Amino acid sequence: MANLNILSLNCHGYNLRRVNNNSDVILLQETWLTDCTCSILDNLSNDFIVFHSSVMQDKISKNVIVGKPFGGTAVIVRKLLAGRCCRIATDNPRVTFVCMKSSGDVVFSSVYMSWNDRSIRHIG
Repeated sequence: MANLNILSLNCHGYNLRRVNNNSDVILLQETWLTDCTCSILDNLSNDFIVFHSSVMQDKISKNVIVGKPFGGTAVIVRKLLAGRCCRIATDNPRVTFVCMKSSGDVVFSSVYMSWNDRSIRHIG
């Protein structure tokens, strides 16, 4: 684990053209995916497992579908390392945390912090 190759990418939607298989851990922000559509991340490669959180899911469950999609984070881990990884549960859909057990635990976090201009459309 001394030489992990980590990639962090703001996707601006499911846009993974820049992702390569040289990474051991991939941190994604703004996937714009829901719980139902995040399975497309599984198709990235058979060599990885995906931990995904969707901020869109809450809006869809309340039938609030206005504007463009937003949010969504993921931590994608190479399967060779996955046996040492577990998701850290949170009550915040804007973050995905994964703990890797090793000689010293390592926590990978992918965080989506949206911009807020304090207008009525950004509240909620």
